[in-house]
Amino acid sequence: MKQPNLESDEQLLLRLRRLEMDVTAAASSGDRRILLTLQSDLLSLLTVLKRRSDRVAAEINEANAQFDAATAYARCATLGRGMSKAQTMIKSKE
Repeated sequence: MKQPNLESDEQLLLRLRRLEMDVTAAASSGDRRILLTLQSDLLSLLTVLKRRSDRVAAEINEANAQFDAATAYARCATLGRGMSKAQTMIKSKE
């Protein structure tokens, strides 16, 4: 489920690159006030990225659970037809 108000991955990467350039420029100028502001922006971006990472991990876990369920269902369906793996192997050798 995508939420329409979330930034896209490309937008987040662009935001990170811009912050990186701004930090480099502020560090060379020695402007502590700007650096502190940029630090706040970086922490905000880090929070967004952590939430995104957690959401992606949850989606991967859900997909893995669905895959495991489908595999178990297929295994049960095969066994339900009276063919175990051992019987299938014996028939294929004949």
